[in-house]
Amino acid sequence: MQAELKQIALTIREKFGPFVLSEAPIYKPGPGEVLIKLCASALNPADWLIQKSGRAVEKYPAILGFELAGEIVDVGPHVENLKRGDRVLTISRFIQNEFMCFQQYALGAAATIARIPDNITYEQAATLPLGLSTALTGLFSEFPHGAGLVPPFTPTTEGKYHGTPIVIIAGSSSVGQSTIQLAKLAGFSPIIVTASRRNTDFLMSLGANYVLDRGLEVTAFSEAVGVITAGKPVEIVFAALTNPETEKLAVSVLDKGGILISSNPDVSEIATKAEVKIAKVLASPSVPWNARLFTDFFTGKLTGWLERGDIKPNRVEIVEGGLAGVVGALKKLEENAVSGTKLVARPPETPALSKL
Repeated sequence: MQAELKQIALTIREKFGPFVLSEAPIYKPGPGEVLIKLCASALNPADWLIQKSGRAVEKYPAILGFELAGEIVDVGPHVENLKRGDRVLTISRFIQNEFMCFQQYALGAAATIARIPDNITYEQAATLPLGLSTALTGLFSEFPHGAGLVPPFTPTTEGKYHGTPIVIIAGSSSVGQSTIQLAKLAGFSPIIVTASRRNTDFLMSLGANYVLDRGLEVTAFSEAVGVITAGKPVEIVFAALTNPETEKLAVSVLDKGGILISSNPDVSEIATKAEVKIAKVLASPSVPWNARLFTDFFTGKLTGWLERGDIKPNRVEIVEGGLAGVVGALKKLEENAVSGTKLVARPPETPALSKL
């Protein structure tokens, strides 16, 4: 009998438990799946939030990590468009251990995998899946899961919203950067974002037309947006960071009946009592309202957009030590010590368990 192949994974063994490096199996891909050797895994605030809160995970031990890039090493049945050796990126299937990203090998669903073009590194590619999926869902999934806009997937729909203003709060976040770029492809103008002023040039290179200081008070913010739009109603605000302060900014500029897209399902009374619609984003490939949208995006559009530079990756900050460095890096995210960059670990660089 062949021995089970093993890998190293960063696991949470019990609710509220710490992250621990341990052995995990190397999985066999099923129908419509591939096995990916991870070259890069990106870190997100959700990783430390889930571990600290105990939310979302139903079964332990659990593996987290939501976006990866790597090389296909095995292909399951009924996969026709992918092969061994392909460089790919994907979003994890929330939350199923075999698909999560804080490990050295993971499964990927062929329907939500994009090939990485030669002009993009593994580390750059790993910064994209979750932020893009959140932006994609928020803008184009059916209401109330998103704003229900028409995605720019065809020549006739690309640029459809030309002349329509959009406000994006927390533009330098990964979700914010992705939203700027998808909004540009959809034709929105002007694209108005909030961010630290030191990120102005970078965000404008992604497609933002105006960058307003994230520290502006509500009245000053509302007045600035009004001047930019020349009084034209703002019907879409995407809050890439949702809290009472950003909600105040959002509702101060939204037209009556406009849509506040929230990347956090826990919105406060500030938003719920305003005369606006609220779209609560769940950037999961597993829910039915995202299935077709995600497949069309990952398998049909993303590779070409990356190759042409229409979609640009986040700026990368490497986490040293592979998976062994993830806990310390998540602490930086928890302390809000990261701005405008994405933390990325390289799982192959993880030391052997015997050396830890």
